[in-house]
Amino acid sequence: MAISESSRAKLSWLLLESFLVVASILLAFWIDAWWDQRKDRIKEYEILIGLEAEFVDVKTRLEYWASRNARGIGGIGKFLSGVDPETDRRAVEYAFESASIANILDRGGAVDALIFSGRLEQIGDRDLRTLLIKWPDWIDDIASNDLSARRFAMDQIQPYLARHGFPGVDCPEGRLVCAEPGPVPTAYLALAADPEFRALLMLRRNWLRGAVRDHNNAANQAEEILSLIRKRLETIAD
Repeated sequence: MAISESSRAKLSWLLLESFLVVASILLAFWIDAWWDQRKDRIKEYEILIGLEAEFVDVKTRLEYWASRNARGIGGIGKFLSGVDPETDRRAVEYAFESASIANILDRGGAVDALIFSGRLEQIGDRDLRTLLIKWPDWIDDIASNDLSARRFAMDQIQPYLARHGFPGVDCPEGRLVCAEPGPVPTAYLALAADPEFRALLMLRRNWLRGAVRDHNNAANQAEEILSLIRKRLETIAD
């Protein structure tokens, strides 16, 4: 039986309407998926910006303490090499300061918050996620060593120095060394000849060497993480 022109036209419209309905449904799904992906990218971008700021700060502090402790090693070494009445008092007190002050690294909280909240999975770079997962353990080891060094300095070095008149000047907050140039006090000369104190300084110097190594390694790790963060930010922005 032949199909009339009218029936053929109705069938064509029916097929067209069906196609349009299917197309509109697919378009709606695509728009919904695109919107969800866009929201995920915005969330990831915000996370990465926060991480970038934290790791820039941590890396700066790690490099500062690595540099400061390296100078402290040199100051202690000069003291151990020999002190006489003509030695600049400031150089001796710098060695004392380096031996008696130990930093405690503030680990920050952004990475821990991401891990505990489960939001770390919102970062699309697998290599970056892997390094971030390892970061807290790395920093915990450094903080533990720093804490042990501080206890050693407070329990062993500082009381020894206090008994010999250091610090002898009331310095501004954050500083132990602010004496004017001048000859080395007799009490300091006695310390330079004291075998027990010299042994304590040698131990402290070895601890500082380990701290310099740890802080430099962690700073390099932070730089690697920053590099991946910035690459990921560029990818998201494209």
